[in-house]
Amino acid sequence: MSKYRVNVCLPPSALPDVQGALAEAMAPFDMNRGDDFDPDATWDWYRVDAGRQRFAVKPRHDGDPRLIHADPVVVGTPHEPLRCDGGPRGLLDFDACRRTARTEALTYWESQQRDFERLVADHPPAEPLTAFLARHAADPEGYPRKQAVADHHAQPLIKALNHQSVFERYPSLGAWVLGPDTDPITVYTRDPEPGFDLAETWAVARAALLTLDGEWTGIKPYSPGPDEESDTFARRSTAYLEELDEDCVVVRLLCHC
Repeated sequence: MSKYRVNVCLPPSALPDVQGALAEAMAPFDMNRGDDFDPDATWDWYRVDAGRQRFAVKPRHDGDPRLIHADPVVVGTPHEPLRCDGGPRGLLDFDACRRTARTEALTYWESQQRDFERLVADHPPAEPLTAFLARHAADPEGYPRKQAVADHHAQPLIKALNHQSVFERYPSLGAWVLGPDTDPITVYTRDPEPGFDLAETWAVARAALLTLDGEWTGIKPYSPGPDEESDTFARRSTAYLEELDEDCVVVRLLCHC
């Protein structure tokens, strides 16, 4: 069982009875509606709850009674737009959502870089997995891949990332579960720009989208991943939301399945 978030699109008539409109729109996907397994079902409970990824509100609409808030209300700060869990599309500031997502991704990357620099300074020099795999490729029989991975994992710096104590000294790095393809050095020395772009791509989209026409796209329960390639889905989902009539209502739900 898992939790995820979905953006639900409702017609302007959903106001003021948003809960009633949500119940009608979500009913076809209720896992509890029949005795037999329903492959189209996507939830067994839901609630209005955008979590940390609340929608930004255009400043001129601050305090508009049509905005939808989960409990407790999050009112933002003088340094950022009001945040909400939904409301008429024309009141929501998707550009501000993207700016915030990029800023948060940059801030997180910078904190990781500071901790990684400290990690490197505290341990003997280490090589990325790619270096060991290059040796394996040059001599597959004499230097098996399994040995290449073991040698990579044996480096003190990599071993440190595999221990719970990493949280205490390098909290932005987190403990790594080392697998045959794990390459932390490459992760922390990569070009961060694609990651910032990805954060913008997912600033408005969530794991699933319920359209005005009642079409559910995105994740399905018990599936190994999204129905569509995930980043393509995020872009399509965002484009759909941006093209909605300004009076249409968008609500972000937390679902369980």
